[in-house]
Amino acid sequence: MDESKRPWGYSGYVPVQHETRLEKLISAMPTIERVPSGVPGLDDLIEGGLPKGRIIGLTGSAGSGKTTMGFQFLHHGMTQCNEAGVYVTLEDEVSDLYQDLSRYGWDIKAAMQQNKLALVKSQIPIEVNTPLTVDSLLDKIHHAVTQVNAKRLVFDSLSALGFCYTETSNLRRDVLRLCSLLRELGCTTLLLSEMPDRGEATMRFGLAQFVTQGMMVLHLAHTYRAVEIRKMRATRHDTNVHRMRFTDHGLQITPGEHPF
Repeated sequence: MDESKRPWGYSGYVPVQHETRLEKLISAMPTIERVPSGVPGLDDLIEGGLPKGRIIGLTGSAGSGKTTMGFQFLHHGMTQCNEAGVYVTLEDEVSDLYQDLSRYGWDIKAAMQQNKLALVKSQIPIEVNTPLTVDSLLDKIHHAVTQVNAKRLVFDSLSALGFCYTETSNLRRDVLRLCSLLRELGCTTLLLSEMPDRGEATMRFGLAQFVTQGMMVLHLAHTYRAVEIRKMRATRHDTNVHRMRFTDHGLQITPGEHPF
């Protein structure tokens, strides 16, 4: 049959422009902006930094380095990127944070005086399972972010917030409200949560993984500390476990050095 007489005009091949249409669409998509973490070695595992404006989960057992990594992320933004930050704590006393973080040379008081950092201390009810409304907490966070024009935020912690709830649905609702606010404010956020030694199956309702666009796990054992990138949307990330150490200047990760 004469190809020119085929009613659908099919000639047995796909034009080159059709083959590259998907590639053109992909290339036309906006590039994901990256926010440097400030932790040496970490950005090498996540294409140069955290996706800007996203909420990234940071979980690990007690003493694994979550608070240190959170403040290191904020400190780098303040000192190297001209980005103010907000630290939200439901547990730690501000005076303790001053002392603990000064060992790394991080002057938290000076940063607050210069309007580069805001601390939000929100006391959770002393009685476990006491009903809680997060409205006042959300108001405090909104005020702090707008006050210093923050671009980075650390929330410490989702686990502490969860102690006030008996119903999973209520906790999930309020955490979603919190995350909605953070995305609206445009902050790149580290959402800290406690992971008991027995593993992530017992993490508080598993919400940390449910509400975040990334998940980093800090491992703590008798002979090593390590970090693992479980997920990071819009990122080609490494999936191995990499050695992590405390130094005089904060945390440092050695890509390619595996603890086992």
